[in-house]
Amino acid sequence: MDEFSHYDNIHDKILAWYDGYSWDGKTKVLNPFSLLSFFLQKRFASFWYASGTPGFLIKLIKEKPSSFLALSNLEISERVLDTFDTRKMSIAPLLFQTGYLTIAERRFREAPERYLLRIPNLEVKEAFYLNIIAEFTESEEYYAETAYLKIKESLKTGSLQNMLIVLQSLFASIPHQLHINKEAYYHSIFLAVMNILGFEVDAEVSVSGGRIDATLDLDDKVYILEFKYVDCGPGANPEVKQELFSKALNDGLKQITDRGYAKKYAGSGKTIYQAAFAFLGREDIDMACLEVC
Repeated sequence: MDEFSHYDNIHDKILAWYDGYSWDGKTKVLNPFSLLSFFLQKRFASFWYASGTPGFLIKLIKEKPSSFLALSNLEISERVLDTFDTRKMSIAPLLFQTGYLTIAERRFREAPERYLLRIPNLEVKEAFYLNIIAEFTESEEYYAETAYLKIKESLKTGSLQNMLIVLQSLFASIPHQLHINKEAYYHSIFLAVMNILGFEVDAEVSVSGGRIDATLDLDDKVYILEFKYVDCGPGANPEVKQELFSKALNDGLKQITDRGYAKKYAGSGKTIYQAAFAFLGREDIDMACLEVC
């Protein structure tokens, strides 16, 4: 255990990886299985998550991709949280009861009591989002992880065009039989990619002018992203696709400017990137950016 002789130096990292479970929003509990596995193997890894396959949960999310977008800072009532009828349960109670979400805060404003839920720690977060990507795209985890690293570098440098190339490759890996013609499907995969990278992405962000699809707030940059999906029939010629792309991208950029999405970050001193992504299908993705400000 020589590498862990200076325990105080890794104390915070241990807590970040394996702490966070709570039933009252105040007292937190470390995962004992993961903590013991960590000391035994002397490495950080998703021990608990790997011990059980959440396949049925991931499949439920894939069937209802819009439910995945609501998992960030999700507020839910006590009555719904205690539901045990698996035939009628929504995604959130299932994730809570299986340990993939925990109580971050109890809110007593009115009856019934409400809870703010979140993913408890890095162990669950890393493996959960990686499984989302692998299931939604049916791609190998190594391939998905390579894509994550390329996107991470693109965001650091502000090279959204490079990120688009990676996304095009990632989405093209979706088998035809798994493809879902919904904006929320693409939005969900993008959100999973960002979260597995460790970026705190806010989905469906409410501002005075409307609701932003996604924002990414970094140390020196802010990304404001709008997603548009257009149903394009199979075999459409390039001219038709280009017209659809142009309209969807223009609509997305116009929505960003007309509703003043960037105002929230004005005066922050950060570079603001505003971009619209248009999806016509699994292999047809394009992007347009407003002037960086």
